[in-house]
Amino acid sequence: MTQTLIPHIDLTPLLDNGPTRDETVAAIVEAASHSGFMTVGVAPQQLHLPDDIHARLLRFFELEARGRQRLARHKFEPGNRNVYRGYFPPQDEDPTWKEGIDLGPDVAHPERADAASGDPLREPTPQPLESALPGWSADVAGYYRGMERLGRVIAEALAEGLGMPRKQLLEPFDAGNSTLRLIHYPRRTPDALASMPAIDGEGDARRWLVGVPHFDNGFITLLWQDRVGGLQVRTPDGNWEEVVPRDNALVVNFGRLLSDWSDGRIQATEHRIVGGTRSRHSIPFFFEPAVDAHIQTLEGVDGDGYVYGDRLWARMLEFVEFQGLERTPTAPT
Repeated sequence: MTQTLIPHIDLTPLLDNGPTRDETVAAIVEAASHSGFMTVGVAPQQLHLPDDIHARLLRFFELEARGRQRLARHKFEPGNRNVYRGYFPPQDEDPTWKEGIDLGPDVAHPERADAASGDPLREPTPQPLESALPGWSADVAGYYRGMERLGRVIAEALAEGLGMPRKQLLEPFDAGNSTLRLIHYPRRTPDALASMPAIDGEGDARRWLVGVPHFDNGFITLLWQDRVGGLQVRTPDGNWEEVVPRDNALVVNFGRLLSDWSDGRIQATEHRIVGGTRSRHSIPFFFEPAVDAHIQTLEGVDGDGYVYGDRLWARMLEFVEFQGLERTPTAPT
């Protein structure tokens, strides 16, 4: 496996408007334009979050199975109305075999939910009862706001470094529709691993493909991964490079929306998860604009571009946990 050193960038100069801000902006644009991935140094305290915030969020998976299933999407719990937000269980037909919950902007900004619209992208997020997970909803709201702030900081750097009109790039995020996702990849049984493609290693060091190679759909993804690791990125030469977990750091990758917006100057990067022999957790935050935001390229003219929600819906149906939703009565037509 090729090692090409995914860049690590300290975001303190951007968060504090420090003297090396211009150098930091240049480093972010360099990473976005070439590797498509980077890790960024940012401690929870810099975002006004407690040191153990990730452990607090992952308490969700301590809920008994019935408590998680109560929050499941319509696809997995037909009596529930939520289509896009909520819990999804592991699915046998998917080699990823992950479970998780998708949380929308209303967890931090209740006014952004619009159940009356009938649009699943605007629906309220189901959450556990406070009595079941005391303090969890408050932690989720704080983390969501922290990631929104960080997303805007990076977006501002990209706008500046690429010469994109700041208003054109940032205004659609004023009422953004970002998703906070909590993921658990359970340890696979020996029988299950035997049916999966081996990636590398021998004996106890052997690892399997447990995350289907894919591109993220949004603007940028801000990812925390636990010490188990397993995230790999496709390099320009077609090989895979390991993204090693770091303390007080997040992984940033650039999605298809940013690629569209920048006329391909920034390429979305393919990535995957390998492992299977150990339980793994990750927390991605998909920084996304408003559902009705009009996405127009740098060189675009009137009539070019698309409505973000329409493109997002079409692309999300590529993922197994969303497949089939086009047949649900409340899905957009």
